[in-house]
Amino acid sequence: MPMTKISLIKCDDYNKVNNAVKEAVNLLGGVSAFIKPSEKILIKPNLLAPKDPSKAVTTHPEIVRAIIKLVKEVGAVPVVGDSPGGDVRDIKNLWKVTQMEKVCSEEKVELMSFEAAGSKKFDINDKNIRRVNFSNVALDCDGIISLPKLKTHTLMSFSAGIKNLYGLVPGLMKVEYHKYASKNKDFADLLTNIYLFFKSKIRFTLVDGILSMEGNGPSAGEVRKTDLIAASCDAAVLDAYLLDMLGYDISNSDILKNLKMTKSVFSTVEILGEKRGSFNLKEFKFPSVRKLDLFPKFIIRIFGKFLWIKAAVNEKICMRCMLCIRSCPAGAIRPGINQYPHVDAKKCISCFCCHEMCPHKAIIFKKSIFAKIFMKDR
Repeated sequence: MPMTKISLIKCDDYNKVNNAVKEAVNLLGGVSAFIKPSEKILIKPNLLAPKDPSKAVTTHPEIVRAIIKLVKEVGAVPVVGDSPGGDVRDIKNLWKVTQMEKVCSEEKVELMSFEAAGSKKFDINDKNIRRVNFSNVALDCDGIISLPKLKTHTLMSFSAGIKNLYGLVPGLMKVEYHKYASKNKDFADLLTNIYLFFKSKIRFTLVDGILSMEGNGPSAGEVRKTDLIAASCDAAVLDAYLLDMLGYDISNSDILKNLKMTKSVFSTVEILGEKRGSFNLKEFKFPSVRKLDLFPKFIIRIFGKFLWIKAAVNEKICMRCMLCIRSCPAGAIRPGINQYPHVDAKKCISCFCCHEMCPHKAIIFKKSIFAKIFMKDR
């Protein structure tokens, strides 16, 4: 069985990223092993929201710069793009705050708006969503280099290589699909099918884990300095290995179950660069709401209706930007009498889109009595 290479590089400063990224790619065989001259290559970072790079919500711009340079070295044409989560109406502000505009301007590379470029629909064999829209930017390029951020995720537990591809769905369609795939398993099925649709286009995945996010990510967690850059040409194997490094039982990942991936895959992995113990990953905190995944299935079947978590608004923090309302696929959030957003618990489908998109960390979790007992935060 052929071995899957994974490179692990220790880098403690984004000012040192250029050499670290080059080493990570060289250990996989060098950029020329993945890209040919004159090809158009989409560099796809995680640009979830207009957040400064120090917040560990988005891929750091210096990671993007380093990859731009590598793509140019082989005579290919790089473009940069992503579709942010939810309803981000001012894409130029997002580009400015995340510093993507600055990097692309300095490197003379086109920064693409997935929404402005239009999209096409495809049947990806998903049981909940018949046809899925993908941006023409992703469809028209020759290959994709995925640059995810290493983060936790309240719905999926973990966000890296495979989850990053959800950004290939443009604009508010991402919110719309959450309506039909609101549960962990259904959303995992959708992400799996998106990954399989684009798998042949992905040249390699390089994860920005110098600053990572733990806790209740992907936008409201805590920043953790992990000093890690990880890369592989197989995004699924890379995700599985990173999850294992973080102390997460990969058998609890519905995406990896869909791909029939177990720990036995690690026997076919060749680790290059640093040893896995070289990074600050011990006792990594996963979202408290995902502790439900650890319950035996028969317990969930019997007591599931008593084990629930719903979104709520902390009015002491809320700035009444109403982004949560625009990001809710179920229409469960409306302005209350006091003009603060109010969540209708009966309509809430626990997809946590509001939590993901709130720029002020004002979305909190309301738990049932049983959930409070069995899913205490660390």
